Amino acid sequence: FISERLSDLTSGSLYVSGPPGTGKTAVIQHVVENLKSKFCGLKCAFINCMTLKDSNTVFCHIHEQLKGSPVKGKDAMKAMERLVTTSKSSILLVLDEIDQLDSKHQDILYRIFEWPALKDSKLILVGIANALDLTDRVLPRLQASAHCRPTLMNFAPYTSVQITDILKHRLERECVVEPSAINFCARKVSAVAGDMRKALDVCRRAVEIVEGDAKYHTVLKSQDCNSPTKQRPCDNLPLKKVTLAHISQVMNDVYGNNLNKSVSGGGVDSTVPLQQKLAVCSLLVLLRTGRLKEVLLGKLHESYSRVCRKQQVAPVDQAEFLSMLILLDTRGIVALKKAKDTRFIKISLKLDEQELESTLQDKVLLATILKDGIPK
Repeated sequence: FISERLSDLTSGSLYVSGPPGTGKTAVIQHVVENLKSKFCGLKCAFINCMTLKDSNTVFCHIHEQLKGSPVKGKDAMKAMERLVTTSKSSILLVLDEIDQLDSKHQDILYRIFEWPALKDSKLILVGIANALDLTDRVLPRLQASAHCRPTLMNFAPYTSVQITDILKHRLERECVVEPSAINFCARKVSAVAGDMRKALDVCRRAVEIVEGDAKYHTVLKSQDCNSPTKQRPCDNLPLKKVTLAHISQVMNDVYGNNLNKSVSGGGVDSTVPLQQKLAVCSLLVLLRTGRLKEVLLGKLHESYSRVCRKQQVAPVDQAEFLSMLILLDTRGIVALKKAKDTRFIKISLKLDEQELESTLQDKVLLATILKDGIPK
């Protein structure tokens, strides 16, 4: 799609949709890097709209990436329109999480999708988001104009077979995960979401559990060997492997019953999954440091993502994060105040710190995050 328009110096728009963890962003980034080396004069801008504090600033960010100079306010939108219609070379604009550009009457999204249809425009727009029906549901006006209507491309969730193949490829050099455990992980993840990141995260955490156990037993073995009452030789322990039980444990600990309900028989898990703990801890830090009573969802998700990276956990996207907060709301841990824009939903904490510690049942994690604060 992009190469054809680059070769012909024409414009166009492409909307890429699909559930989280299906490789949308990774594929587009890979394609863009290849095209940069092939088309030397190509101007590129790649923006994750989730990182924008205000939807209106998107024009400033795009202009700054393309021209290297910032433009403020309404001038930025006009400057961008001049740029896409006067540029002699093609402009490739990729907007990841484009659904975050929600605004009153969707003016911002409409304006951007109309750029490729402007006279003499050489803009190639690629929008990426999870929702399959974004352009139909949020931008129905685009369907009335053939020039503005984007080409649609959907990334389907990974199947069990595909997840198994990827995990085996990633693990082919080290036979540390039993084949049955890989198949089990693939089946469970594909049944819920087909999110490859979840499958990789589960395997990584299972390996860490086994690695920790191996180190612990090695220390015990070493102590036994050094004892004068122990006469047996200090042989290396055999390599432990990740089993189906380890994978099941990680799924239950990190993601709760959503991924593991078929294993546990569908019962209600009384413990709070790790992802939810990290969200609540992030909320507590923001409330304490800012002396606030409530926090906007966009700000909380940004802080939670940083905490996740610090704890070496893959953060969920904003849509899944909202679902997680709704679950916490139903459990009486947080309270949500609705808003038209997801990012402006206000979240408050219903429990005090002592009650929270008892509910999360993870004093160490809570203390660590409170001490470290939100990473920069």
